[in-house]
Amino acid sequence: MAKLRPWEYIFSLTNSGTDKLIMFLGIPIRIDRSGYYKRFCQEIPIENNKIVIDNFNGGSYGCNPKYITEELLKRNKNYDIVWLVMSVKSELEKGFFPSSIRLVGYGTKQALKELASAKLWVDNQRKNYFIKKGLTKKEGQYFIQTWHGSLGIKKLDADVDAFTNEYKQEWVERAKYDSSMWDYLLSNSEFENKIFRRALWFDNEIKQFGHPRNDIFFKDFLNIKNKVHEFFGISNEKKIMLYVPSFRDDGDIECYKINYDAVLKTLENKFGSDWVCISRLHPRAKKFDAQIIPTDNPKIFDGTFYPDIQELLVSADCAISDYSSCIFDFMLSKKPAFIFATDIEKFNTDRGFYYPLESTPFRIALNNESLIANILDFDDENYKREVESFIKEKGCIEDGHASERTVDLIEEIMSRN
Repeated sequence: MAKLRPWEYIFSLTNSGTDKLIMFLGIPIRIDRSGYYKRFCQEIPIENNKIVIDNFNGGSYGCNPKYITEELLKRNKNYDIVWLVMSVKSELEKGFFPSSIRLVGYGTKQALKELASAKLWVDNQRKNYFIKKGLTKKEGQYFIQTWHGSLGIKKLDADVDAFTNEYKQEWVERAKYDSSMWDYLLSNSEFENKIFRRALWFDNEIKQFGHPRNDIFFKDFLNIKNKVHEFFGISNEKKIMLYVPSFRDDGDIECYKINYDAVLKTLENKFGSDWVCISRLHPRAKKFDAQIIPTDNPKIFDGTFYPDIQELLVSADCAISDYSSCIFDFMLSKKPAFIFATDIEKFNTDRGFYYPLESTPFRIALNNESLIANILDFDDENYKREVESFIKEKGCIEDGHASERTVDLIEEIMSRN
């Protein structure tokens, strides 16, 4: 609790989530209002044409929810599509959302009302925030969970000791309740089916449709490539290296010390052309943006706040990551990809891997010198063979039609009485 000013010891009133905190003569009195919000949610009638969509707890227009929405809009159904965003004003100013989508502030009472009255929720992240606020799913409501990783190597939720220790039990209980509300969970592989069911505490139906956001790799994406080049002011003749490191639970940023200039020069020597870099940090590492991405190098562009990483992936000519699952999306393009991970042993101890990094098609570098060597030694034909073998071994079924399958399911749900 923040330090109180002298007069606030006599009397003060503050709100925190569903709690109302009253301070009287230095004595804190906490009133839990979640019961009120639960009744509020239960009493609101369901609107049978309403779908509420969320991307990463109020994030911008991207990931699986975006590509599901694009397919919904293409079919021109009479659905009231609501997106929950952190800042309605900011998103309207950016202009990425289609005008036919209603935007509602993520943490507002209106957002809770929209969820309580929707027939369908589509999300790629947990609804723990709203569960704490009192959200409950009613009979006649449905929830499609798309999740946000592909063949992810990082351990998830129930498989991570740091997420499930005695100090995290409140989070675990909310996460389990959240999973119990999911009617369907999207997957792209036999590997994900097994991991998701155990690690995400999921007992309902897995739909092995593929990930809607990955349909983009099977389409004609020249217009998207041109869009990305224009957005960042990059000449179409230049090639793009996309650097997409993951976050660290301990907030360490030393692991991001990639030698941009040396790597770009090596790419030029190996593949020809002039190269630039778009560097995009994980949402949880955004606060370190200015410390990690140089602001005075004309060859480096900050892509952290670009709303849709898939558009960056299909526009890139090469990708470098550490443990981010996006490299397994990028793999579908068959374009060169490398791992730059200076802290593998520590990360494996703190978070853990589902399979060794060495079993992936990507060459691993623990430092900048090794990364440069791996780029120079890159063998395109061998890499493509290893990608095909990896996809087959994981039972991955991506084919460019995941959005269609998902929206077929949505139409069937929305037609239920």
